Amino acid sequence: MDSIIDRKTYSEKIKNGEPITLSFHYVNEKVLMAFNSILVKILSKNDQIFLLNSAVTILREIIVNALKANAKRVFFIKNNLDINDEDQYKKGMNKFKKQVVGEFEKIEADLLRSDLYVKIIFNFNPAMIHIMIINNSPVLPEELKRIKFRIEKAIQYNDFSEAYQEIEDDSEGAGLGIVLTILLLKSMGIDPHNYTIEKTGKTTQASLKIPAQLKPVEITTKVKKQIIKEIEGIPTFPENLLQLQRLCNDPEAPIERIVKIIKVDPALSADVIKLSNSAGIAPYKRIEDIKAAVVTIGMKNLNAIIVASNARRILNERYSSFEMIWEHCNKVAFYARNIAVASRLTGIIESVYMAGLLHDLGKIVLLATDKRLVRKIADIVKNRQITTTTMEEISIGISHSAIGSLIARKWNFPDYLIEAIQFHHAPYNGNTKFADTVNVIYLANMICGIEERKYTYSYIDESILERFDLLDPSAFNSFHEKLKTNYEYTIHD
Repeated sequence: MDSIIDRKTYSEKIKNGEPITLSFHYVNEKVLMAFNSILVKILSKNDQIFLLNSAVTILREIIVNALKANAKRVFFIKNNLDINDEDQYKKGMNKFKKQVVGEFEKIEADLLRSDLYVKIIFNFNPAMIHIMIINNSPVLPEELKRIKFRIEKAIQYNDFSEAYQEIEDDSEGAGLGIVLTILLLKSMGIDPHNYTIEKTGKTTQASLKIPAQLKPVEITTKVKKQIIKEIEGIPTFPENLLQLQRLCNDPEAPIERIVKIIKVDPALSADVIKLSNSAGIAPYKRIEDIKAAVVTIGMKNLNAIIVASNARRILNERYSSFEMIWEHCNKVAFYARNIAVASRLTGIIESVYMAGLLHDLGKIVLLATDKRLVRKIADIVKNRQITTTTMEEISIGISHSAIGSLIARKWNFPDYLIEAIQFHHAPYNGNTKFADTVNVIYLANMICGIEERKYTYSYIDESILERFDLLDPSAFNSFHEKLKTNYEYTIHD
């Protein structure tokens, strides 16, 4: 019964305001790509693209729950267990959790052979987006009672930290998803009662309504207040580096004067030499001289390394050194530069390199403020493949991207850099003037996220893949492999 309409057809339906239906037995990358693309287009049509990350997280959670319900029925039938018998239900659920939960692919073949399906129906008009997710395994009365109790309980929470203990003690593991959904709806400005789940005949129907008129709620937590205070206390750039930046922006500035200032700063000197010998910039022989390095990398790249080097130094002196974050930033910068080159975006090659180096600077402050909370967020992100910004916003009230943009403004970074830092997880929310820069950083960061097992290919926004001619999974994998090989060659050279 799988019914995944082609992109041209659903684009036309969205243009005409017609309902769209997706049906499937099991979620694969084709389903996820179609789902993401439809949601992007509908939210864009209603001028609500800023809700994308949160909406994707909620709807994927509902889809997984519908599939899990179907899988549960298939598993019970296969094991000759009566799902309506209380004792057999307990026995079956224990086996299901041990054998299937966490290794869902084990039951894929059984689901594909079954008559159980999941159907997603998108209805929309200028006043409301209404999404229904239907599966043809009717929820049991006891299950429905438990779900509704969890929803009402979750509505009482103000932030994610309040729910920790109950989530960790949850026997069936479904409590986390419900809390995530309700808190995300609150943060989006949507009444949690706009999410419902009901038994309708022989099906279970989950319904989510996204109104045009939202009522956003500001999340204020102790951690958020502490972070804002921390940002206020972060020092500005020293005068000698501000002077160096001014010289970099002055085409008449003598190179000898620039070299002289760099030489008195050992850390900056080391960074300049390192960049001048990196792949894509380095000549045939190794550079050891500051003047030769400055000539090789050029003023724009030099300005980037001044900003990045000083930003890292200020944060590392104030907080513990977070080498893993800086390593991730180095890789994102390298990938971003190569993506820009491959896409012939010659005007932003230096810009994306600098943005890559600094895109996660807000994460340093966040980690230094509450490591326990950040670790919890990291676990959830890894297990559910959702963005860190989504979890941070409902747990703390501010994301590492927003923290980074506040620091960037404090340090008077250029607008394109502030945009790239703030929207590297949500490229549609930024200024279209800097769309290419933000899109490159988003893609580079997502590719690194795939390597870190945070995401899969299907999680990358389809329109951005299309923008960079990477819609074909084999083309994407080939390009990714090339980036990885070049980067490994650089760091081992």
